[in-house]
Amino acid sequence: MNKIMKSKYWLLGLIGVVQMVYSQSPNSVTTGNVPLATYFRDVTQGNLSWIAKQFNIGIAEASLKAARVYSDPELNLGYSNNQDKMMHLGQAYEAGVSYSFNLGNPRSARIHLAQSELDLANLALQAFFQNLRADAALIFYAGLKEQLILQVQEDNYQRMRDLARADSIRFRNGVIMEADAMQSALEARLQNNELIRAHSAWHEALIRMSRFRGTDGSDTLYQPMGSLEFPVREFSLEWLLGQALNNRYDLQIAIQMRTISEHMIRLVKANRAIELDIETGLSYSTIATNEIAPSPAHIGYGIGISLPLKFSSMNKSELKASQLALKQSEIDCRDAENILTTSVRQAFVIYEAQKKQLNQYHSGLLTEAESILEKKMYSYQRGETSFLDVLHAQRTYNEIRKGFYEAHYDYLVALIELERATGIWDLN
Repeated sequence: MNKIMKSKYWLLGLIGVVQMVYSQSPNSVTTGNVPLATYFRDVTQGNLSWIAKQFNIGIAEASLKAARVYSDPELNLGYSNNQDKMMHLGQAYEAGVSYSFNLGNPRSARIHLAQSELDLANLALQAFFQNLRADAALIFYAGLKEQLILQVQEDNYQRMRDLARADSIRFRNGVIMEADAMQSALEARLQNNELIRAHSAWHEALIRMSRFRGTDGSDTLYQPMGSLEFPVREFSLEWLLGQALNNRYDLQIAIQMRTISEHMIRLVKANRAIELDIETGLSYSTIATNEIAPSPAHIGYGIGISLPLKFSSMNKSELKASQLALKQSEIDCRDAENILTTSVRQAFVIYEAQKKQLNQYHSGLLTEAESILEKKMYSYQRGETSFLDVLHAQRTYNEIRKGFYEAHYDYLVALIELERATGIWDLN
């Protein structure tokens, strides 16, 4: 009798520990729900990488304004004293202005180059936004998947805990053996461990969501609100390839890099052109009272042109380097197009495969597994089947239910990656 009482206390204590651990689950970390559209808005307003990238536009605009500046003229001032105190030959004051003219018009070349770099900065920002939007959706749906799997584990634990309680009562009443009651209590404890792991994964997903929104998640965490069940879409590979050629900003970036290389060649040629210096000035000479060569005060003026001897133009290394850079950019354009079409084809194959796997879970698997579990538990409570049969049915139902959510998540991942590869977006 004492042995039976000890077993009862052990079972009740075990179930109590399980309940205590479960009550300490970090359910209090969230303060509200956030739908996908609101999460996108928060990301565009708070993501630090996105905010930092936007400064590139201002930097490029400032560089364009700097390229529009004309070169400055030079003011020359001079003074000479022809031994005025000793020989009385007077003094002279000179003032002149000089300006450089480059026949290759490097200012226009600099403006075109700076404008091309500004266009490149805009394209790079749009490409970053395309990836930011896709990454935000992936993080959002990953958090939603972990939340749904957490619900699966909570339901599974609740079912096993209720079963362990019932078995404890049935054992005290002498309906089942002690081993069966201990087995159900241990299984409830094992399911609690799975629940703790699910809580941890869910909490980690919420922290990633907060980090992407530009916060550390130390004060508030918001959980995603929505559904993983997204309408299945049909795509044509030819249509996707055409959209990618028009919408993928990384391909447009490669094309813009080729344009920049062309403007760089123009600037190098402009800098190698002849540069003329035109000078003009006035001079004033005071009166000379020298007895041998006296002269009155007078004003003189002059104008001149200086023409540099461009021996440095014989070295064409800089021009050759810019021409090679242009050829390299042309090859990069073809390579970017090949990478683009390859990525679209690969994403399309993965999407079609995930779509087929998703269809398997809509053929009644989940309903059948749930029906089998209910029948097994009913039979077990009537003593018509063993606990192992119930446990097997429970685990099968649990895996199918988790697989259901994971299949929907994998389908959404495949859809997001396909739209990322194509440059389209319609998840809103």
